[in-house]
Amino acid sequence: MTTIDELPAGSVPRAPVAAQAVPANADAVLDLVAEEAADGDARGRISERAALALRRAGLFEMGFPARLGGMEMPLADQVAVVAKVARVDAGTAWNVAVLNATGFYAGRLGDEAYHELYPTRDMPTSGAFHPKGRAQVTEGGYLVTGRWDWGSGSYVAEHIIGGCLVFDGDEPVIGPNGKQLTLGLWLPREAVVHAHNWHTLGVRGSGSSSYSITEPVFVPERHSFDREAPANPGADPLNKHVTLAFFGLTGVCVGVAQHALDLALTAVRRRIGPAAVADATTRRVLGQACAEVDMLLAGITDIAKRTDEIIFTPGRVLTPTQEHRLIATNTMAAETLRRVLDLCLELYGSHYLFDDDPMQRVLRDAWSALAHVGAKRVHWGSLAEKVLHDPAGGPTLFGAAP
Repeated sequence: MTTIDELPAGSVPRAPVAAQAVPANADAVLDLVAEEAADGDARGRISERAALALRRAGLFEMGFPARLGGMEMPLADQVAVVAKVARVDAGTAWNVAVLNATGFYAGRLGDEAYHELYPTRDMPTSGAFHPKGRAQVTEGGYLVTGRWDWGSGSYVAEHIIGGCLVFDGDEPVIGPNGKQLTLGLWLPREAVVHAHNWHTLGVRGSGSSSYSITEPVFVPERHSFDREAPANPGADPLNKHVTLAFFGLTGVCVGVAQHALDLALTAVRRRIGPAAVADATTRRVLGQACAEVDMLLAGITDIAKRTDEIIFTPGRVLTPTQEHRLIATNTMAAETLRRVLDLCLELYGSHYLFDDDPMQRVLRDAWSALAHVGAKRVHWGSLAEKVLHDPAGGPTLFGAAP
């Protein structure tokens, strides 16, 4: 096991006791992330050394509520931190984005359960919700079984959550939304069995192995939360909507796009030499790639800040259109990433075909990120449905249609 003394001097310059320390700490660990990236890609999980550095830097604690002494960082700042890490390694950034949901989960617990599960905030928590397991109602809680895929960060996590459909006997339990109740439950860590099946094209460092519990285990009711709870204007800002927890993943697309552009720009400069004179086609393609990345970052940041303004105002929640616009932002980021990849490959040349070329891992990571459900174009249809039923809200950020 890696110890703190084995980390590079100055790798974490400030104790992560305040939100202002985290972006600086993210900068400080980037060299270490770069050093460990190949190992994470080869092993299918980030190294112990990288995981310890990220924990010490507070990169898994950004979502804890202020009322519990947490940082409660705005979404715009969380995305920016994830993007910084993804510009170096997407697999590591995926861990940051997913395990940063720890504070969101913890904020949904009652006081007793919170202090049981989180004696400190340095308790990274992974959660997988599909396919859903089964939670059988019993006295004081639930008997839980299931197999969950996409367990990102679960190798690094102190706690693991599984999403479950709830049954009372053979009858489904109906939740407040009129559908069968889906809970997130803190699974007994010793009962969880990893499948070690994360052998993938890219984003290998995310460690997104499947895991399972085959024999029913007891989970107390207090160690659960409603995975599909309605908007709650009285909740902590980051818990007013359950959809907010993974917005940080949008930063992966931003960082990977920037990484691809960094490599393409280096290749162009090397090719044209000191004279720095490029042909017209190269200039056009490079200029478009730069503009695409700028607009991607600017658009995501603006929407995140508009969302923060609403959720950090007491008593306010997002309208359905605003919430789905936030979800569709990740889809739009994915579309931009596709365009940027195409442009960067036109600039880069063919050497990415070789395994030792840095662009190859960027490409593998990009296409794996684009396979995530958050990148699916179906989310545009969901946004359109909300817009059609919300004429006062307007189809875009420019307001209502005339």
